[in-house]
Formats: sequence, structure tokens, C-alpha cells
Amino acid sequence: SLGISAESGRVHDKRQAKFRQINRFLEMVADVENNIAGSEELYILDLCCGKSYLSFAVYYYFTVIRGRKVVMDCVDLKQDVIAYCSKIATELNYSGLHFTAGDIRDFPIRRTPDLTVSLHACDIATDIVLAKGIDSGSKVILSTPCCHHEMMHQLKPNGNATDLLMEHSILKQKFADAATDALRCKVLQINGYEVNALELIDPEETPKNVLIRAVKRKQTAPEKLGQYQEEYRKLCELLDVHPYLQADYT
Repeated sequence: SLGISAESGRVHDKRQAKFRQINRFLEMVADVENNIAGSEELYILDLCCGKSYLSFAVYYYFTVIRGRKVVMDCVDLKQDVIAYCSKIATELNYSGLHFTAGDIRDFPIRRTPDLTVSLHACDIATDIVLAKGIDSGSKVILSTPCCHHEMMHQLKPNGNATDLLMEHSILKQKFADAATDALRCKVLQINGYEVNALELIDPEETPKNVLIRAVKRKQTAPEKLGQYQEEYRKLCELLDVHPYLQADYT
């Protein structure tokens, strides 16, 4: 129904990479399952869900393979895509899988999410996803960033040791990608999450292969909180950048 495979079940050649991405993401979901094991009914968000390959895969994993009861909200701006995915969910009788067209910032959360996922939300859309996950108190956040334009546009030579990273466009882009995600991880730590940046899939498949995994922990100790905030401030000051996702945005 989603165009990944033929009726025989064979994955289309042009969809092989996407199929591997989704399966690898599901492995990441399985790795954090113990952190959401206590919920009788799982509440899951897929923000900036796009064509929703991940949405259907995650819903299938928990309901069919794991036998869990699930309510899952999937949100994206594209009304035509959302209408199509909603139609498929109805045809499959996935009664707990809901699709909404709109801005994820305005989407009303039902309750504290057990899991928030996002696959390749572009540029600051990833920041908006992370902010929504943090604000809602999501127990686990799994997000793969994409297209780090914001910092790329802000980075300028400013007379310090980082200037040599800006002499070549491709190196500047890679540096901007890494710095953006490092700051995102730091914001999550500031807000009480244990954070890891992981490789989603082989870089030969896609250069957009970083997954940010954040698991909600107890409140951050004051001394640690101060340390994280200072680390965030110092990197922003060194690079002279002002990311969308601020350390004190809350």
C-alpha cells in the first residue's frame, strides 16, 4: 500500500535503502522498549511523519509483533499525504493509528508520550520535534536530523581556531551538521534526558545517518545542569551562532 514492496512482498529496487533505514530504526525502537514497558497502552508520536513509512512500521511492530495496545498520532503539514496515509490506516483496520495535517507546534498532545519518533525532519523541523518531545515530557525521543541549513548560514569566520573549518564548503557543512546535533544533544541533557548520538545506517546508504536517542531520566542535578548550560553557551559563543533550539527555551 505504501509503495515499498510488490504484492509478492518483494521490496522494490528503488526502495531498498528506505526499507533498510526503517528496519534499522525499528531495531533502535526495540533497544529502548524497556524504558516504556510500564504503560498499559502506549502513546506514540510521529512528528513530521511525511509518507509515514516509519509510522506504519512502528505501529505494526508494537501491535502485531509485541501485542501491545497503541494509540499513535502522526502529524505533518502535507494534507494530501496525510489524507492518503489515513485512508491506508482505515483499510488496514489500524484503529489506533491517527493522522493529522497541521503544524506540530500546535498539535494537542493527549498525554505524556511513551515514545516520540521522527525520521529526517528537515533543518529546524528537527528542533521543533525535539522541543515538542521535551515539552510533552516524552519518555523516549528517537530523531534522525536532516538538512542542517540553519547553522550553515550562520557560520562566519570570526578570527578563532574554527575558521580553518570554513575554508571549504563541504567541510563547513559537515562541521555545521556535527555542531548542530551536538547542541541539540546538550539541550536534551539540560532537560533531563540521557542522550546518545548513534549511527542509524551505513553512510553509503545516506549521509543523513545520525540518530539522536534520548531517554528521560530523573531531574538533572544542579551542578550537572550548570555544567551542561555552560557547555552549550560556550560552543554557541565560540561559533557565534544562535540555534533555533535554545538551552533555555523552556
